[in-house]
Formats: sequence, C-alpha cells, structure tokens
Amino acid sequence: MTVALQTLLDRSIKNMGSGMNSVVKASALEMIKQAYKEGIFVQISAGYRSMEEQAALYGQGRFYSYKGKNYSSLSKPVVTKALPGQSFHNYGVAIDFFIVSDDGKNAIWTISTKWRRVAAIGKELGFKWGGDWTGFKDYPHLEMTGGLSYAQMQSGKKPSLTLKFKDNETPVVVEQPKDEVASEVTKEPSKNKGDSTIVSIQKTLNSRYDAGLVEDGINGPKTQTALIKALQTELNKQ
Repeated sequence: MTVALQTLLDRSIKNMGSGMNSVVKASALEMIKQAYKEGIFVQISAGYRSMEEQAALYGQGRFYSYKGKNYSSLSKPVVTKALPGQSFHNYGVAIDFFIVSDDGKNAIWTISTKWRRVAAIGKELGFKWGGDWTGFKDYPHLEMTGGLSYAQMQSGKKPSLTLKFKDNETPVVVEQPKDEVASEVTKEPSKNKGDSTIVSIQKTLNSRYDAGLVEDGINGPKTQTALIKALQTELNKQ
C-alpha cells in the first residue's frame, strides 16, 4: 500500500519540532506535497535543533562541554563541525529531508534523480540546497536564511521571509515581525505612508477572510496574526 500524504506530513511536522520559522515550515510541507504529486515520497528528518541538542551532536567523537555540562561522547563518530549557534537548525530556518519507499516503511538515502528533483522543488520554494555547496556537500540539507548570518541571528535578528507558492492562484504572504512598533498597537496615526504591497495584502485578507484590518500598509501584529490565520486556513483546505 502506498504511503499516505498525510502520514508523511504528520511525521515531518513532528520531526521539525515546535521552534520552526513559520514560512520555512509551510514551505517544507509544500515541498512534500508537490513531490507527492510527482510520485516522490519525501519526509523531513530534522528541523529545529536547540543549542543543547547541537552541543550533544558536537560532542560526539570529541571532548566537549557547553554551559558547564559535559557533552563528550567519544564512543560515537564525529557528525558535525558546528558548535551551538553555528547551525541554521538552531534558529528554525533549516531542515533535512530523505526519500522513503513507496510504502513509507524504509528510508532511502541514495542521491538519485528523485532526490535531486526534491531539492529542485525546494529551491523553487526559496530554499538553498546543501548539495550545491562547493566544499562539503550536505545533500539532505535545505535552508532559508533570508541572507542573514549566524552572527546576525545570534544577535536576535530574524529573517524576513515570504512564501513562494500560491494557493488558489492567490499568494499568501507571511513576514517576520519588524522592529518598529506599528500604529495598530499604539492606536496613533502612522507617520509613514505605509507599504503598498502590505496594503494589497490587507485588502485581500479583509475581502477573503473578513480580517477587519486597517488598510494602512503597516505590517503590525494584527496584520501578522491575520496572515498566519489565513495561511492555516489555506493549508487546512489541502
């Protein structure tokens, strides 16, 4: 029996964990759906990884302690060169994937035409693929960093990401919160004219989802919440 799409999605959601960037998570699930339509069964093996989990991985095959705790595990092989904070998994913007057999019971790690096709789908959705790296090639790895470095993310910066796929011919865009306090929070008139793209999105949210937003072009908390609810609504339809 062929593995069900929902099974692959459920497994992947569990493996990605709760710390994923919402755009990265939605894009990963869309990649699985598009691949499934082509008869390729793919599953996410890893997503968000805490600093402590990264320390445990780094400690394999070497002496290592992190924040006063010993993570040395000399009996295991070295699996990573990334210290805590030096992996985009630590910020919820990276995933690892693999192919499964038609019945979904066995993992297939061969870098085949199907594997490369999944990577291509991921790249179309905005991911960068580890298989394209010039040095060490990490074939299961996909990341969406918005151009930010580890150092920038460590300092608290978050990437501004948008979905690259369309649903019912209408794009649903999700942006990360911006640093400024929006007029929707202060209840004061915005000193800026607002962004025309955000105005268009707010109009779409109001017309399609009855969001009740002020169409001021400011990506404030209410707009962001409405975007997330819209995304969830559209994903539930699929």
